[in-house]
Amino acid sequence: MSFHWIRYRESGMGEGQTFTWTKATRELRLEDEEGNVSEDVHLLSEHEQMELEHLLLHVNLMHWQPVYTTEWLILDGTNWEIRWSGPNGEGRSRGSNAFPDKWELLRDWLYGQFARESEGKR
Repeated sequence: MSFHWIRYRESGMGEGQTFTWTKATRELRLEDEEGNVSEDVHLLSEHEQMELEHLLLHVNLMHWQPVYTTEWLILDGTNWEIRWSGPNGEGRSRGSNAFPDKWELLRDWLYGQFARESEGKR
C-alpha cells in the first residue's frame, strides 16, 4: 500500500502551518497560515521518501477516525487535519485537542524535515 500525497494542516496559539507531500515529485512543502510557502521546498531523498511512507503505514493513517474530539473545553489548543490520496482513493481525518495513537510521530517527522534544513544554514 502506498500514498500519492498527503496534506497536513495544524493550527494553535494563533499560528498555523500546512505540510504538503507529493510522492511523484518527492516535494515536501511548508506553508504558513497566510499561504506563504517556505523559501525552501524540501526535496526528499529516496531514503526519506521510503521513511515517510513506512511512517504513514506505521501510524496506520488510513485507519484513523474521521474526527477526534475531547469532552474538555480548551480555548486555545491544537486543531489539525490531514488528507491523503492512495490506491484506494482519498481519506481525511481531523481533530481538536484529541489525537489518534502515534499522531505525534508523523507530526514530529514533518516538522523535523524543516528544522534540519534551518540548522544546516546557520
